[in-house]
Amino acid sequence: RAADISAGAHRRAMRSAREFWDRARPLNRPHKYIEDKGLSPLGCAGLRQHDGLLVVPVWHGQWITSVQTIAADGEKRFWPGAPVKAGVYVMDRQRPAVTAICEGLATGLAIFQSVKLARVIVAFGAGNLLPVVQRVKPTGSVVLVADNDHATAARIGKNPGIEKAKNAADLIGCGVMWFEGIEGSDAADALKEWGQGASRRIERAILAGARYVEAPA
Repeated sequence: RAADISAGAHRRAMRSAREFWDRARPLNRPHKYIEDKGLSPLGCAGLRQHDGLLVVPVWHGQWITSVQTIAADGEKRFWPGAPVKAGVYVMDRQRPAVTAICEGLATGLAIFQSVKLARVIVAFGAGNLLPVVQRVKPTGSVVLVADNDHATAARIGKNPGIEKAKNAADLIGCGVMWFEGIEGSDAADALKEWGQGASRRIERAILAGARYVEAPA
């Protein structure tokens, strides 16, 4: 009985999230959050806006199960009660040379804009990397681009971004990499901090970190 109530609540939340998505409008100008990250509109075609919020769809197969809203100041929220587990936002290319899986939107955009032949899958968080890999089952040249939570590691002795990315990578035998020597934790931070030539450095590091994953027999 409790499971039935929970399932019904999830369905109602998903329906509400899709209705919000339908009311949102395509981006007609760069959003402040993206501009502040030093990113271009490349990769933003699948995003929308509503009352100043950047709206990111959470796709599960052909269905939107939730949305993530991002305010101009970077505050992020998921639609209340709508499931995000195994959901993704994908930036695709024809004949991609590598599939890069990462945590957040800005990280994904930085990778997509730096690695010219990359297909990028945004998993919305370290805890969702494993469910995403289990569902999507990426093949070919694949790399998990971990957030380097070095500040957390200095505080508690554990780096959840790297640990969870390694666990997910082990499942399919793909590569895993992260950025070091930066104050921030991800590709978007590296892009801003490294300045001129950053895109090329990011591209080299990600391609070097990828490993080939064969399709299941």
